[in-house]
Amino acid sequence: MRWFAMFAPCILICSACSDPNPNAAAGAGADAAYTADAAYTADTATAGTDALGSDSAADAAGGADAPAGSDAAGADGTGVADAVVDGDAAASGVDAGVDSGIDYDLLDPVDSGPDGQDAPPLVDSGLSLVFAHSSSQLYRLEQNVFSLVGTFQFNKNFGQVTDIALDDNGFLYAVTFDDLFKCDKATAKCQWLAGLPQQFNGLTFVPKDVVTPGQAALIGIANSGDWNLITVQGNTATIKKLGAYGGFSSSGDAFSVEGIGTYATVKSGFGGTDKLVQVNPANGSVLKTVGDTGVSDLWGVAWSAQVLYGFSASGAVYSLDVQTGKASSVPGLSVPKVAWWGAGVSTRATGK
Repeated sequence: MRWFAMFAPCILICSACSDPNPNAAAGAGADAAYTADAAYTADTATAGTDALGSDSAADAAGGADAPAGSDAAGADGTGVADAVVDGDAAASGVDAGVDSGIDYDLLDPVDSGPDGQDAPPLVDSGLSLVFAHSSSQLYRLEQNVFSLVGTFQFNKNFGQVTDIALDDNGFLYAVTFDDLFKCDKATAKCQWLAGLPQQFNGLTFVPKDVVTPGQAALIGIANSGDWNLITVQGNTATIKKLGAYGGFSSSGDAFSVEGIGTYATVKSGFGGTDKLVQVNPANGSVLKTVGDTGVSDLWGVAWSAQVLYGFSASGAVYSLDVQTGKASSVPGLSVPKVAWWGAGVSTRATGK
């Protein structure tokens, strides 16, 4: 646990789809709903033609549909936008209906739409990436490889970064012992938002609707174990205590991921090894003590690709067992020589 900077650091991240095209087979550009295309040859499947082969207006370029792509009803009409299925614009791909029967929605990964035929959501790797840091530098962990993002830069109140958190849009927040910042995760440049009421060594988001309706909530964790809601509005922030671990102080971090749960590393008293606990994300109270990790100063924790990572101030990175809390080495992980002060990941980092 990181208490004061003067002591040993005790701180805690449409494509064009090929429609079935009767015109191409007909050879003379015959549309299913028309006698013939008077001055054009067959529509080509790759040009965005409809399943029925009918273009509401004349073919503009030898069988190519207007730029909008195929509508749910199989006719492009004005070629502007898909008005009736998911509200997808043309660039989003071909909708269900008589065109292909499948709504790919490749640019709409979280939309399920009323047609119920969207493709499975695409995994946004940016939300599953783990970010970790020393007191002064930000790193990204991807496929067992760490890469340096850069040195933290502050527009005011320079300090040692005790922890970070990522929201569901991929924006990065950071706390020093005394201040809260919003940072660019690509450059590590940080803008000051607010001073802290007490020293924080942990930071995490909890999933939407748990604390704040409709959105994930930013939580700051004090060295004492207090659980605080941080509300960011523009370039300012307010802080309100929600609860506390109770009987434990913060070793340095917590994470909360949809479908996985909320966990933190804590201490009971000074010294000794850290414990892994499961936490109620609404108020920070400890639901159960998972177990002793067997190591100390785990100032950063994060979940990704079914692994619970623990980052130690000693420079080691561990995998923590969510059933027992026990720390073990991570096979194939190349770790730079860094004294880790914290880590963060989005609440949507399921790793699936």
